[in-house]
Amino acid sequence: MPVANLPMPVAPTEKNKCQDELIILNVSGRRFQTWRNTLDRFPDTLLGSSEKEFFFNEETREYFFDRDPDVFRSILNFYRTGKLHYPRYECISILNQC
Repeated sequence: MPVANLPMPVAPTEKNKCQDELIILNVSGRRFQTWRNTLDRFPDTLLGSSEKEFFFNEETREYFFDRDPDVFRSILNFYRTGKLHYPRYECISILNQC
C-alpha cells in the first residue's frame, strides 16, 4: 500500500552520501542532526563557517551550544529552507543574542 498518492522522491545515491557528513548539534542537551552541506550553504554564519569548530567536543563528537533548543529549531530550519519562520510564542529579540 503506497504511503502517498504522489511519486516518492529519488533516493540519494551512495555517491552523494559519501560526499556529505552527518553532524550532531547539541543545544543545551537536545541533539539535532543535519548534513554539513546544509550548514555550508551559509558560510557567513556561525554554523556555516569554521568558527563552529570552537564549539566541537572531541569526546562526544558533537558541537555544543548553550542556547534555547526550541528557538534553535527555527534557526536550523532556516539553514534547510533559506527562510526564517519564527514561532509567535517566542520573543523575536532573543535572536539578537545569538
